[in-house]
Amino acid sequence: MSIIKLYAEECDPGVTLISNVFIDYMLKDANDAQLKVYLYLIRHITNHKPFDISNIADEFNHTEKDVIRSLKYWEQKQVLSLEFDAQGTVTGIELHKVDEDLVNPRNNVHMFSVLPSNNENSAVAASEEAIPETKFSGSDFVELSKDTNWASIKIIAETYLEKTLTATDLQTLAHLYKDLGFSASDIDKIFDTCLTEGKKSMRSIKKSAEAKYLESKLSPSVTAIMNALGNKGVPTSDELSYINTWLSEMNLELILEGCKKASMATTTNRIKYASGIFSNWKSKGITTVEEMAKEEEKFRQSKEAKKQVVACKAPARSVSSTSAATDMYRQYKHGNYDFEALERELKTK
Repeated sequence: MSIIKLYAEECDPGVTLISNVFIDYMLKDANDAQLKVYLYLIRHITNHKPFDISNIADEFNHTEKDVIRSLKYWEQKQVLSLEFDAQGTVTGIELHKVDEDLVNPRNNVHMFSVLPSNNENSAVAASEEAIPETKFSGSDFVELSKDTNWASIKIIAETYLEKTLTATDLQTLAHLYKDLGFSASDIDKIFDTCLTEGKKSMRSIKKSAEAKYLESKLSPSVTAIMNALGNKGVPTSDELSYINTWLSEMNLELILEGCKKASMATTTNRIKYASGIFSNWKSKGITTVEEMAKEEEKFRQSKEAKKQVVACKAPARSVSSTSAATDMYRQYKHGNYDFEALERELKTK
């Protein structure tokens, strides 16, 4: 048997961690042999000792066929990827990160796009835009081998990943090239961006490519609204629900103004903040940017008038104690005294 190269997307030496997602979603369906093989691989990733299929079989008193079946089971679950040589012998195993996306993809993995209508500002509908994914056969790859662009794409991937591509890697590349329609230049940029961001697994690269594909399917109106909100990328289904409602009720110009205000006012929950702005405008009958501008000017003038009223009602400034005392002295009615007569009266006493 061939010595197997074992590596993982993430690894913490000295610690054997089992994902909660694995325990919650995958433990119940796996049989004894499958669990033992997976746990063996998780433990073995940190000790860097060479091993082969027979080592795993001997460790748990299973046959080599049991081990191979277990490995292929986990490959179907996308927990790992297998590499084979020309004779079909397993030569490499890549362990994938087991997270929530593996068993419960988020809403924005599959995109909802706004359908065009005859009237740009009329109500719009939403339909799910599924990402196409073909399971390519051996004959498909024989045909691809005649394509010079495919040869360039393989070289790009091998150069960035610094390894020989596995069967799973080739499936992913073919998916990017044939299903998503990316050119060799596009794929080069995707790999470059992903590796710059620290995304080094083909699974991460595939997700980034699919997000880029979905973003290209967005209608210009949705893209403009997302940009006005300062939210780059593909909207979630909840975000698109808000956007579809706005587009059905208001013109795009007014929506963009409201979204810009929301973007400047807050860094969190901008889409809900914008929804509050639009509800306020709707209650005031505002349907155009011009009406919005008049309402804002009216509000500004009202605010200015209130400031002037407050200033008029404010008490006069208090005078200094010295000037107040002088003023009181001046106002006091002093008596008319005959000081000479008083002195004569004192002398006689």
